[in-house]
This record gives sequence, C-alpha cells and structure tokens, in this order.
Amino acid sequence: MPAGSYPVAIQWGNNQSQTASCTVNVTVAGLAAVTKTIPQIQGNGAASPFNGTTQTTEGVVTAKIANGFFIQDENGDGDPSTSDAVFVYMNTTPFSVAIGDKVRVTATISEFKPTGANRSYTELVNASAIVTVGSGSITPTNITLADNLANVEGMLVRFAQPLVVNHSEYLGNRGELELGSTRHEQPTNRFPARSADASALNAQQLADTIVLDDGIFVTPTVIPYIGQDNTVRVGDTVHNLTGVIDFGSVGGGGAGFKLQPTAAPQFSRDNPRTTAPQLASGNVKVASANVLNFFTTFTNGNDIFGNVNQGCTLGAGTSKSNCRGADNLAEFVRQRDKIVAELKAIDADVYGLMEIQNNGETAVTYLVDQLNTAIGTPTYAVVPKPAATGTDAIRVAMIYKPSKLALVGSALSDADAINNRPPMAQTFRALNGEKFSLVVNHLKSKGSCPSGSGADADNGDFQGCWNATRIQQAQRLVNTFVPQVATAAADPDVLLIGDMNSYGMEDPIAAIVATGYVNQLERFVRPSGIPHSYVFDGLSGYLDHALASSTLSTQVVGAAEWNVNADEPVVIDYNTESKPQDLYNPLPYRASDHDPVVVSLDLQPAVQDVTASVKTFTTGYVVNRITNKYSSTLSLTNTSGAALNGPLQVEFQGLSAGVTLANPTGSHNGNAYITVPGGLAAGATVNLPLQFNNPSKVAISYTLKVVSGNF
Repeated sequence: MPAGSYPVAIQWGNNQSQTASCTVNVTVAGLAAVTKTIPQIQGNGAASPFNGTTQTTEGVVTAKIANGFFIQDENGDGDPSTSDAVFVYMNTTPFSVAIGDKVRVTATISEFKPTGANRSYTELVNASAIVTVGSGSITPTNITLADNLANVEGMLVRFAQPLVVNHSEYLGNRGELELGSTRHEQPTNRFPARSADASALNAQQLADTIVLDDGIFVTPTVIPYIGQDNTVRVGDTVHNLTGVIDFGSVGGGGAGFKLQPTAAPQFSRDNPRTTAPQLASGNVKVASANVLNFFTTFTNGNDIFGNVNQGCTLGAGTSKSNCRGADNLAEFVRQRDKIVAELKAIDADVYGLMEIQNNGETAVTYLVDQLNTAIGTPTYAVVPKPAATGTDAIRVAMIYKPSKLALVGSALSDADAINNRPPMAQTFRALNGEKFSLVVNHLKSKGSCPSGSGADADNGDFQGCWNATRIQQAQRLVNTFVPQVATAAADPDVLLIGDMNSYGMEDPIAAIVATGYVNQLERFVRPSGIPHSYVFDGLSGYLDHALASSTLSTQVVGAAEWNVNADEPVVIDYNTESKPQDLYNPLPYRASDHDPVVVSLDLQPAVQDVTASVKTFTTGYVVNRITNKYSSTLSLTNTSGAALNGPLQVEFQGLSAGVTLANPTGSHNGNAYITVPGGLAAGATVNLPLQFNNPSKVAISYTLKVVSGNF
C-alpha cells in the first residue's frame, strides 16, 4: 500500500445480536533508509561512536536466542578491527524473524555492561521497526581464541582449533561450559606464588577463555551437551565449534565472551573415564579420599538410624543447621552408594578420609560396615580415633585392612589451637615386619575469608584466604607433630596425605618440602600431564597431596590421582534439588568434588644383606712396633652384576676375644663396622684400610657381613 494514514473500521457482535464498533487509524510508513551500516555502528573503539542515538541498519539474521537475535552485514567493511555484526535486544517483545532473513532495523544504539564486567557490548535496543527486505547468507569467519573477540562480537564464527572443556559447574543450572584452547592450570599449581611465571600464566589463560552457552538464559529443561555415559568431562574437546560471539553474565559471577552455537557442538571424549589407578606393585597401598561431607545426620534433622530432631556439633553448639552433606535419607543413600563404589574400586590397604562427620566413631563405622557389605566380607576396620578430633563439624579418619596391616600403638593427633581439624597419625606394621606412619590432614580452607586486610586475607597471589594460617599449620605439622609421631614409632618413615587446601607450589607445601619431604605427585604425575584433584573456576590443580619423608620416598614405587570426581559435572552428583534432569547413577563418578590420591609403597628393611654379592680379600697383617696396632687391607669386589646402592656397612662379627677394630665408623649390635658411603658399581672393587688393637697377640679372626643401607 502507498504510505499514508488509513482508517480501519472494526465491528464486534455476539449471539445476542449485540454489536459495537470503532475505527482505528493505521499508519503505513515507507521503508526507512539505512543511516549507518553495522560496521559503522560498531566502530573500532571500545564503545560505539553512535551510542545513545537512533539509527537504521541492515543485516542478515544469523542466530536467534531467548531475548533477541543477531544480524550481520552481508558484505562487511573489510576492516578486521570493526565487527560486522550486532545483537538486537528484544527483551520480552515477541519477534518473528527467521535465520537467513535480511532485515532492516530501526533502534537505539546501547552499550550493555553486565555486573562485574570490565567492558561493554554494543546492542540495538527498543526497536521501532523490523522489516524483512529479502534473504541472505553469512559464511562463518574462522577464528581462534588468540584473536581479539571484541573485534568479532556478534559475528558468526567458526573456531578453527579444537577447544577443551575447562569447567562444567554451571552446566545444569545455566547450560554453560567454559572452554579454552588447552586445559587451564591453577597458576600456583605449577609456579611459586608471587612469581612472574604464575602471573603470566594467569593472564594468558584469562585471554584463552570463552563460555559455550545454550541461548536460553534460564535453567534448561534438558541439560545440554551431555554425551556418552551422561557426562561431559573437563578435558574433553569440541571440534569445528560454530556460532555467534555473545557477551554477558557467566556462572560464578562476572561476565565474559560467550558463544551461542548455531550448529550442534560435536564433542570428543578425549579425557575418558578410567578405572582405579593400577600402580607399580608394592606391599602396601595407601589412598587419600575426601568424602565430601559424609554425615549420618542430615540437614533436615533426621539421621540414618531413624531418629528425628537431631543435630551436628560445631564448636560448642549442636543443631541441624551445623549438618552438611545429604539433606535427607534419599540423598544420603545416593551419596553413600557412590562413595562406597569409589572406595571399593580403589581397594587400598589403608584410607585417610577427610570431611566425615565429627560424631565420634558413628559415621566412620557406618561407612566401614557399608563398604564391607559391598565387598561381601569383613575386609576393613576403623582405626580408633585419637583423643582430639577438633571443633569442626567434620574431621579426618582412617580405615584399614587388618589382614594387611597391624596397628602399632594408638592414633595420635595434634590438638594445638592452630588446628580446628587436627591431623591424625597412626603407625602401621606391614606383613614383612616393616613399619611406616600415616598422617592424615585437612588444612584450613581457602573460603569464608576474614574481614579486612592482613596475612590471612586474599592478597591476590592466587593462594586465596587463610594462607598464613595454613603455613602455620604446615610448619607445626613437620616441625612439631611429625617428630613426635616418628619418635613414638621408633621409625622415620612417614607419609603425609590429605586435603591441604594448597596447590602444589603454594607456601604451605613449600614449607613442608623445605624440611625434606618429597612431593610424590610431582614425581610420578607431573611428567605425563597436569597433576590435579580439583577443578575450581575453570582451573585444574591438586589440593590433595602425598608427601613422603626422605627415608620413605625411596620406598614409594607409584602415585596417582584417580580423576573420578573433579573432571565430572556437578549435575550428576547425589543431590536431588535444582536439577531439571536426574542423571544420577550409583557408579563412583562424582562421588565427591575431590579426586582420591593413591600411593603404592614397597616397604623394605632399613638395611639389606648383600654379603653374598661381595667377594672379600684381606692382606696379611703388619705390626707397628710403636703403636702395637695390626694393619691390613680389606678388598671388597661387587660380583653381583648390578650396582650395590650405598651406603654399604661392613660389619665385623665374631672378632677374636681381646681384639678390637681400631678404625671403626661405628658399632651395631656390639659389632664394629666401617661405612663405604658411595656404594659399589658392578664389578668394582674398594679397598678399606684396617687397624686392630691386639694386646694379647692372638690370631685375628672374624666374619664379615656387608649390608646396604643405614643401621
């Protein structure tokens, strides 16, 4: 129709012959001319040069999402610093455009800045006219995360590189996955806190991030991007990802660039689920497992035994508000079955447990009973708790196989005020008679920050809050408590495990390693990838540790994390609330938010008899008439075909009565010995000078025993 104003008469009638009418004037306007192209609207600055003005522009519809649609200039301006696309924000106003429509839009230019964002996003708002003028097509622009995403905001793009899933916490409630070109590592998991390397890694990874969204901005009714086995794992990859570049709020707070897909993303399970770690064979398998608030008293006040109106103790108070973990019996059964499945699969000889209810032996005994039921035999027993278990609602605990290990003495703990969750130590004796002490730890968490500044505040060095307290806990652990444990055990072999709430290169771990402890995850896991037991904010790292004393480290033959939990999405855990779909199953995956750590020990005697591997020869004796000492030379030759590790101790047993060795290194069981510090290579010979006191001038005789190690 020609442009103009047209009266339209409207009449209503009903089944009672009643009528009413009115006239509505309809104005038909001519097609508005384009005042600015999309690239002109976008400009090459941080904000549109036409912000706040009303303009008419034209583009092809490339994507529709819940609150608007994207249009892109069909030809572009050839300038890579100006985006060729823009988002038309419709809020709740209905719109009927279709993908591929060429539309002319008259609207106000606005700069949208989400809460917590450090930049804005150019949009068209309050559209007064949206007219379809034809059709068109847009070819996706190939980009990588190394490109400046601000230059392609709103544009249809294709990522030419595979992208890696780094975070899935908000998949269930927001339909989001955080992606990067590589797996992102917590900076202080690899580099020391406050180092230039840590800062550089953080900056590089922040720039290497985009969020894959689902375009609906409410909790999805069907959880997107779930694949094989109802999971998508951190470390999985997506190839040829195609969509439009959006910008907005993201799960966890703040804002960032997002991709709204225009084709279904195709994921590849490049980080497959695995069975429990198979380590080098030893004689004791140790595991550390955070059981994520395993409480037999629920947050609704009921407990596993059918009692109601119960509570959990925190400090001096007892109430149901102190309870953590399962909200009710149904959730608890789901939680229990996953944890039991995890522990059963690992099949450790002893477990150190974190985050189990601090209610005496009740929760840990129940867990052992359920584990034994799942196994079918009474395999595990509880290590009786020490005198002090702390003032927190959770504590550490141990369970073990009596068929493999015997308790030596009672469990010890450090009740010093610095520890609200005291470390727990127990000495064990293996079947071959060798001992070691296990110390389970759960240091102060990084959350619930103190007010104000100070050493325990978040000081921006990637270590979070309460770092000074964790340093003090670590120092007291290795300088005070562990020496007490080793003295009581009469054995220096100590293994520290547990949730240290500190990543691999942070200050508390550095304080422990500085005293001679050896980080087994750096030793065994780092050479083949990123050691990690936890994923937070899209960054992988390990809060769960295995640190061996220098004497025990040589007897550690393997260590690994089982990435059964941290890489899995929260949406498959035992909880029942806030889930549009229930993807739960009783398998061990996502039994906790931390991965268990497994260590294989091959406990050996402190010294090993290598006499059979050595050929000895002693020269005749020469008497010094001034000192009256008898001198000779002892030659030791390694005939075993393999190196004998040092130090070697040459012990003189059954020495003739009245004769003593005048140049011994020391005495063992009443026998003098001489130390060969460097060991002995295959086929090598070492000569040892000997001097004897022989005042009675008797024949000198003895039997030699050669051992490897220290008495």
